[in-house]
Amino acid sequence: MKKLYLALFLMISVLSVKANIKSDTTIVEFTDKGVKKRVTVYTSSKRDFDLPKTLDLDNVLKSIGVDSVERKKAVVLAGNEGEKQDTILVIARDGRSIKIVLKAPKEISVKQDTLRNDGDHWSHEERVYKEEPESENEVKKKKTGSGRFFSRSDFGLYIGLNNWAKGATTGSSLDTWGSRYVALSFRRNATLINGKQVDLAFSYGPEVAWNNFMLEENNTVQMSGKQVVFKDFGQNLSKSKLVVPMLNFPMMLNFGFEEAKFRIGLGGYVGYRIGGYSKLKYDDGKKEKLKGSYSLNDFRYGLTAELGKRKGVTFFFRYDLSEMFKSEQINAKGLQAWSVGLRL
Repeated sequence: MKKLYLALFLMISVLSVKANIKSDTTIVEFTDKGVKKRVTVYTSSKRDFDLPKTLDLDNVLKSIGVDSVERKKAVVLAGNEGEKQDTILVIARDGRSIKIVLKAPKEISVKQDTLRNDGDHWSHEERVYKEEPESENEVKKKKTGSGRFFSRSDFGLYIGLNNWAKGATTGSSLDTWGSRYVALSFRRNATLINGKQVDLAFSYGPEVAWNNFMLEENNTVQMSGKQVVFKDFGQNLSKSKLVVPMLNFPMMLNFGFEEAKFRIGLGGYVGYRIGGYSKLKYDDGKKEKLKGSYSLNDFRYGLTAELGKRKGVTFFFRYDLSEMFKSEQINAKGLQAWSVGLRL
């Protein structure tokens, strides 16, 4: 009889130990996409904690209470290519021992994601799935969500300042802050290279642009016979400017850097003048608009560059290689326009 009591006592003790182990153990199981392994974290604690939205080894260990030094060590060891299954031990801030079991992706077929021990009872969510090797297209899509650094098309508003170089002619000096450049751009982006670190795209498309050249003081642009002249108007003016509308066609090679989410565009443009006029505003508020070609070249071409973040404001610069006015001009000889500003 004594042996029977002893056997019952031992059996009850063993069951009690197992129950305590189960109630005191929290298990978190997930796939860490960074180290490309299935991770199971065991911690002995009734302490409740909230899991992070993004399940990776560093975030999970942080939520459990492991300091940055121990987390860094675990992540480095987890990233090493080793056996099919590895075990890592780390220590939490309160002295608890944390066990981490790693399995290679090829071992994974059907798994269960256990969330956490709520203290009084187990709560978990089962996610049954089968992991398969990712295709090349899936890897590309994972990079940016759409699989491309550059969108297939976009619309942009250019706002900036313009001036002209080599403006040595008397009266041709411009008011820099009053000389504004505005353009509406419709662009297509053809991705040539969709790399892991850098994407390369050929960007092209039409745009409508307005060069506003604001003359200083009371100077105006006029025609004297076939010659352009810059001369004092003879009375006070609030504004005096030459407006040149253009239909441009820029073409650029755009480099997109995935990690930095930064892009650089280099290229050129050609344009055709679709009008021209001078505009005067008198001190009393009266305005006068005088249409004319003003011996402006019909065709223009030049270089362009853009740089900025993948999404958001972009800095741009343009420089005309062609001259603003026709070659027979004497007073406006050698003037070349340039623009600088932001693309929104």
